[in-house]
Amino acid sequence: MNEEEARITKLLTDAHNAFVVLEMTHPSDINDWVNGIHELQKIIGMRILRRDYPETYPTIN
Repeated sequence: MNEEEARITKLLTDAHNAFVVLEMTHPSDINDWVNGIHELQKIIGMRILRRDYPETYPTIN
């Protein structure tokens, strides 16, 4: 993970920690939120895989 990816990952963690202290206004709030965070984490993870394993996960520009 490069420095900028680590910074973004930390920002995602900070956003999550700020969100979970809010009063939930719908039963699906936390599940929907966590699913969104996981999607963003997957994108960061795929960047790392493409960089470290380009023969398996090619970069398409």
